[in-house]
Amino acid sequence: MTAASVRVAAGPALALRTLASEMAKGLRLMWVRRATLVMASVTLAMMYLMIEFFVGGGHINHAVLAATLPALFAYAVAATVALQGSGGVAEEINGGTMEQAQLSPARPTLLVLGRLGAVTAEGLVPAIALVAIFWAGFGVHYTLRPEALVPVLLTIADAAAYGLLMIALTLIVSSTGALMDVFNMVVMFFGGVFVPGTAFPHGVEVFARFVPTTLGVVVLNGTLAGRGLGTAWANGTLPWLLVHTAVLAAAGWAAYIYGLRRALRSGRLNPL
Repeated sequence: MTAASVRVAAGPALALRTLASEMAKGLRLMWVRRATLVMASVTLAMMYLMIEFFVGGGHINHAVLAATLPALFAYAVAATVALQGSGGVAEEINGGTMEQAQLSPARPTLLVLGRLGAVTAEGLVPAIALVAIFWAGFGVHYTLRPEALVPVLLTIADAAAYGLLMIALTLIVSSTGALMDVFNMVVMFFGGVFVPGTAFPHGVEVFARFVPTTLGVVVLNGTLAGRGLGTAWANGTLPWLLVHTAVLAAAGWAAYIYGLRRALRSGRLNPL
């Protein structure tokens, strides 16, 4: 038996209340599983240190650390949004609550936006903590300017769009575990966590520009190195970052709407 939901016109008050309740639910779940979040952050920190020691030939190369730390931030957000967003949807499908939620007068898009906001906030917690620890611990030098917030916000938006696409795949594909691992490893490697993206051969570097968060890391590294956004605009990285974020968000949005409608028609939201 599938849900047959009746939509009513959702005013601003209902929209805000729906977004707030979904985000609050997600943040409460984050607090409940805080131990898991801490362990995942520690594991990522140890992996990053091992990579940096390997790349530096047994010691930390501060230049490489400065170039890859923004990529670590971006990956921590993207991986958390993808894993927790997809996992949360899978749990609700298995528990039957995903189908029940479609009976709400609020549009499904409001529900997923609230969910996406919560998991993005959850991803920012380890991302900010890890950057702060490595930044202070190794004395990394950056040129901090207010304009650096532009690539930071765009990178977060790009990571959230990637997470939305993974949530959509959870509705479309029966099992996304293996796909998630592959996609996250692609984001980690080509996003510049192992080595800076500028160290790739030209062909690989071009391919990497299509991977989520890579362009954001490139622009962010430029601003942190003292080059302004004007340079990023002139060399094309900032315009392509805007395009990449918009296209990825549109693709994730369309895939989610398609996947939800298909699941409702086929009864896939019902665990029975």
